[in-house]
Amino acid sequence: MVTTYHGSDINDARVFPFSRLNMVLSAYNIFVSEKNRQKSNLARKQSLIPCGIDTTLFRPLEKDQARKLLKLDEDKKYVLFAGAFANQVKNAGLAQEAMTLLTNTNLIELRAYSREEVALLLNAVDVVLMTSFTEGSPQIIKEAMACNCPVVSVPVGDVADITDRVAGCFISTYQASDVALKLQQALAFGGRTEGRTRIMELGLDAETVASKILTIYKEIITNK
Repeated sequence: MVTTYHGSDINDARVFPFSRLNMVLSAYNIFVSEKNRQKSNLARKQSLIPCGIDTTLFRPLEKDQARKLLKLDEDKKYVLFAGAFANQVKNAGLAQEAMTLLTNTNLIELRAYSREEVALLLNAVDVVLMTSFTEGSPQIIKEAMACNCPVVSVPVGDVADITDRVAGCFISTYQASDVALKLQQALAFGGRTEGRTRIMELGLDAETVASKILTIYKEIITNK
């Protein structure tokens, strides 16, 4: 058995003891973020492989076209919150507090959209915002980057590593004033990022990631 740990199985103190037992029993363990890999404290039978994304679906599109399809106002500023407001782990309160410090900017809740609509949203909005308490390797951030969408995030999961040195992507503290400041900087950036180039350089497309996982399975079967 090969087990992949995505975040809550490591970060939730109630679940972590069971994950530790599973790590010992598994033939191999995959972690999607370096923070969680280090927390596991495993010396063997493990690799760091973030989940890949569909770079065919999540690709740059014209903002005006995406907004028209989603019926969004062409002249407004939009921030896409990276999750449902009701999900306590996503820490929507911080995002909403930060938004009160901005003017003429609208916060969109990421809830009840199809995957195709999410791809459109990432091309339609001005910035994606993540304020989560915990994450592993959040897909929405990688998908945003594949669409060249600016990102503002607290230092959670592997977001700081993924967005490193990408102009238009900003890491904030958990202070509402700093989140608002980083949002202002992202909005002032005004254009699209080179996030897609970063995603491809890191090998985070679905095909590359699948190949890495397949190699692990083949090695396990060969050495059984």
